[in-house]
Amino acid sequence: DHNLDLAEKDFTVNTVAGALKSFFAELPDPLVPYSVQTELVDAYKINDLEQKLQAMKELLKKLPKENQEIFKYVISHLNRVSQHHHTNLMTSENLSICFWPTLMRPDFTTMDALTATRTYQTIIELFIHQCPYFFYQRPPVDLPTPSSPSTPPIHPPSPPPQSPPLTPVSPMENLLLSDPNIL
Repeated sequence: DHNLDLAEKDFTVNTVAGALKSFFAELPDPLVPYSVQTELVDAYKINDLEQKLQAMKELLKKLPKENQEIFKYVISHLNRVSQHHHTNLMTSENLSICFWPTLMRPDFTTMDALTATRTYQTIIELFIHQCPYFFYQRPPVDLPTPSSPSTPPIHPPSPPPQSPPLTPVSPMENLLLSDPNIL
């Protein structure tokens, strides 16, 4: 029901975040397909940061077009949420811990997936942290040191005006767009 106004329903942040995670968990296939997950793990293992980021950026092109757009939207939103980590305590690391299992949904029947869980989490963290680089043609932001918060020091740009929003815009999207602290 596109006439439903979620803002007036007074849902808690956790309710909305849980609904979003449930949506991704119930998709027939994960947002990041299994074939790309394997390649992302390989790219993540590259020692040179520039080469790693470039390889990961190239792999985004292997996602189906719809998955690319949704992934960009979700990661951009999570990056915006991480910008407010001082008030919401949700750094890119914390957000990645919450969201990697539903965005990637690894096949836990294989030993490779079981041993790579920390790698999957850090891949999503890197996407959140480097969102401006991956999606908005910006240079990479400085990586946090172990003693600094895992959130970029700059605010990513808004999506370019020529990029239309996901259509149709649902009430959930309106709610997510209206409040960067929603998650």
